[in-house]
Amino acid sequence: MIREALTAAALALASAGAAQSQGLPPIEWTIGPSGSQTAVPTVQLTLSYRTSGKGLNMNSRAWPRAELQGLSPAQLASPEGAPARFRIAREAGTLDCEGMVRRERGTGECRFSADPGFAAALERRGIGRPTLRQQYQLAVQNVGMPLVQELERQGYERPGIDKLVAAGIHGVSVTYLQALDQSGYRLRSLDSLLSFRIHGVTPDYIRELAALSPQYRNLSPKELVSMRIHGVSPEKVRGYAALGYHNLSHAQILSMTIHGVTPAYIRGMADAGYGGLSAEQLVRMRIHGVTPAYAQEFKARGYALPSGDQLVRMRMSGFRPRAKNRQD
Repeated sequence: MIREALTAAALALASAGAAQSQGLPPIEWTIGPSGSQTAVPTVQLTLSYRTSGKGLNMNSRAWPRAELQGLSPAQLASPEGAPARFRIAREAGTLDCEGMVRRERGTGECRFSADPGFAAALERRGIGRPTLRQQYQLAVQNVGMPLVQELERQGYERPGIDKLVAAGIHGVSVTYLQALDQSGYRLRSLDSLLSFRIHGVTPDYIRELAALSPQYRNLSPKELVSMRIHGVSPEKVRGYAALGYHNLSHAQILSMTIHGVTPAYIRGMADAGYGGLSAEQLVRMRIHGVTPAYAQEFKARGYALPSGDQLVRMRMSGFRPRAKNRQD
């Protein structure tokens, strides 16, 4: 019975959606538990529609349950299954959705109604008029005039519709922009802003690095992105500092990270008798395959420890120490 009701609702909604969405394909929705540990109850909502060919446009993330207007917790938790109707109202447009829910899960279809006033407002600001599909994306990502105004206030270049959609998809919000501004970063360039967001350069990351060393204050946007891309975390910086490597420059810590000079590697080399090496020496050793185990071989076989440079040259030549007094 549930399947028959859902099929009937989907067929009716698909017919209505084709007319009201002005050519946007039927939008399917599914709901399930989000697994997010937040103070605000959320659900995992997935919205998708087929594009030309075999393409699929999909958005899936945790949504505050309160934003699904008309869907009550009791309906969602129904053990027997219940019809569901809810609305998602955004500045760019509205999604009206129907389907069935049962035990915190559900599925159905939505129709999207674009707000013509929002499209006109974007056009008046010189951003352009979105296509229906672009406006749907702006609605789903909750991109509205407050974000446009904040970009203007901070002196960012005027975005085109595609850039505005990309900003929404990658989570550029008014809150994020304002927090970056408070951290001293008005990037001006939308490409730089998107790079920050894509690679996880957050205001918290900026503040944590700045608190660790004067070397990490006022880093350029490119330097911050490169550190994030290569896995330079505040924890890693603290690990180096605990071994005596304080105030490493951006270039030094990036080179050490890229070439695998980890705190564990540094400790291993120190145990082998090579403590106090410079960042550059450690990187050179790592590049040429000098491992703590290789260095330990000299001590274990009764050799005087070679210098760091000698160790690198021997490793490059393929030399392996043999026990003294060994009879061939």
